[in-house]
Amino acid sequence: MNLLWILATFLAGLNAGLLFSGLLEGVYLRRVGLSAYLQMHQPRDALFRRVMPPILLTLMACCLGLTALTFGTGRAWWAAMAFVLMLADVLITVRLMVPLNVQLGGYDALNAPPEGEEARQRWFALHPLRTGLGDLAFVSLVLFSL
Repeated sequence: MNLLWILATFLAGLNAGLLFSGLLEGVYLRRVGLSAYLQMHQPRDALFRRVMPPILLTLMACCLGLTALTFGTGRAWWAAMAFVLMLADVLITVRLMVPLNVQLGGYDALNAPPEGEEARQRWFALHPLRTGLGDLAFVSLVLFSL
């Protein structure tokens, strides 16, 4: 069970760190033009599209495993909470963020249309929500260990 918790906490911390770094870089990226933003966003999205699904699915499986192994104890609630938070994160990602990423990825970064700015602003509005969910999942797993 300790190995499962270590893996879950590592993956949750990795996810929280990636989301938080996106939030921090958003401070700068709000000030650059759409073309510069797309030149950064498009390759980052291509990378995250490959690496994030296995990370998040493994994290969710670990949370379910921890919940099952500690069911009936107070600790199980922290693991279940982390699972629910990650499920909400994944649902927001799949239903809202991925379509925005597809839209942003379809633009020519050197000749972006004006509607690209609206998609960028929606992305910036949703990303803090995902960051909060990911950070709270990490905190839940840290509290699981207490």
